[in-house]
Amino acid sequence: MQMQNTKNRYILLAVAAILVILGMAAIFAWGTSNKAAPTATFSVNDIYTAAAQTFTAQQATQRALNPPTTSPFPTFPLASPTAATQVPFPTSVNSSPVATVQSCDSSTFVSDVTIPDGTVMTPGQTFVKTWLVQNSGTCTWDTSYKIGFGFGEAMSGAATALTKTVAPGEQVEVSVNLTTPAKSGDLTGTWRMMNKQGAFFGTNLTVVIKVAEATPTNTSAPPTPTDTPTTPGP
Repeated sequence: MQMQNTKNRYILLAVAAILVILGMAAIFAWGTSNKAAPTATFSVNDIYTAAAQTFTAQQATQRALNPPTTSPFPTFPLASPTAATQVPFPTSVNSSPVATVQSCDSSTFVSDVTIPDGTVMTPGQTFVKTWLVQNSGTCTWDTSYKIGFGFGEAMSGAATALTKTVAPGEQVEVSVNLTTPAKSGDLTGTWRMMNKQGAFFGTNLTVVIKVAEATPTNTSAPPTPTDTPTTPGP
């Protein structure tokens, strides 16, 4: 019995010792955890360096997320050169020009007075072609103004001056002396008014004729009738 009590006493002492050791360990651990951590020290240069690195990293991230888009060079239309436009004469018929801004010298065809288009003539025939024209400009025509040949068949015609002055809005007959050439067929000559500087202006004036082949003439003498002998009566 005594021996059993002694054994129990040793066991209790061992447990108490273990508890004491555990309590001391807990106290040591608690004290260690409550010690203040050492405060890290940073210089101003370190702060600037860190800020610069952070900004550079942000820029790199921004460029990666939003790659720059390249805009193509703008294209500009090439200006095409404007060439001076020349209005050619009509080839065969009288015509009135399209209405444009009125100029100082301008004329308008009114009608054919003589030799209407398609008149049949013979080679070498002389005739006078007359047109009725109107001064549709703003300047008065004087006797220095002429009707001159443009192109086509001239028919031996020459520039012919006006014989009187023509105020703006007035009409006048203009004429040229012509001769048909020694050939047959449809012929067209184009004429136009000219100012004192020799510049053409206004509507084209045309003469359109048909030259027929000359009819050959018979130059042989008619046969001489012979006398029929008469038979005397009984």
